[in-house]
Amino acid sequence: MKFVHQIDPSKFLIFPLSDCPEKYMQSKNRQEYFEIIWFSPEHNPDNEVASGSQFVYLIPPFRSVIIPIEDKQGYLIAFKRDYLEEDDKEYALDIFNLFNMQGQYTMLQLDTDTANRFNHLQPLITEEYQNPFGTYLVLKSLLKVFLLNLIRLNQHAFLNQDINQKRVYEFILLMERYYQKERKASFYSDQLGISEKRLNQILKEKMNKTLTQLLHIRLIVEAKRKLISSERTIKEIAYELNFEDRAYFSRFFKKQTGLTAEQFRNRQTN
Repeated sequence: MKFVHQIDPSKFLIFPLSDCPEKYMQSKNRQEYFEIIWFSPEHNPDNEVASGSQFVYLIPPFRSVIIPIEDKQGYLIAFKRDYLEEDDKEYALDIFNLFNMQGQYTMLQLDTDTANRFNHLQPLITEEYQNPFGTYLVLKSLLKVFLLNLIRLNQHAFLNQDINQKRVYEFILLMERYYQKERKASFYSDQLGISEKRLNQILKEKMNKTLTQLLHIRLIVEAKRKLISSERTIKEIAYELNFEDRAYFSRFFKKQTGLTAEQFRNRQTN
């Protein structure tokens, strides 16, 4: 029996931490996923949890991050960009900030209300995922509820951050919007109303990277995504990312990754 919007198990995964398949954990394709690693303690008889007793790690694609999960309670949720509504720019930018796309990962401590909502959401997500007639649209909607709760939690924490942390957030939003065509520090400092020197000082302090390093990381993340997920030629990808020519793009890619674009693409398909 055929039905529309069937779930593609190669684009969404959910497993208890105690039963994560080795095939996924060791797969070279794991780097293509957004990962949510949710540590949760045993529930008490009322199915309630203490404030601050649950943590979520949010790992963006193409990061070499190892979070120990042995003997831990909780779940791993992994999904590809297909599950993000990138047409909704505000939501997409919130997701990119949530997953700290320019850093290694984000860790959030859940408050009681969010933790309890997740304890109700998780069975619904798992049931839809395992249902032979489960659909991509329902699963995507449930995931969006999950992520919107994390965005709200993250934004609440943001209100209590210092002014420099807020400038980092504003810079990330600007970079996500303009990184493909604006590579000069002066553009971003002008938009934020501070000097280039001060902006670099703030980024170095808060993220341990300069503006140029963060731009390069973002470009490489997008280049890798395009090399893996599209059939475009390397020349076409270079053009889309606003490089002068393929040779310049190839030199940039190898300097940042140690591999040529061709070598990287071949490793993913072999």
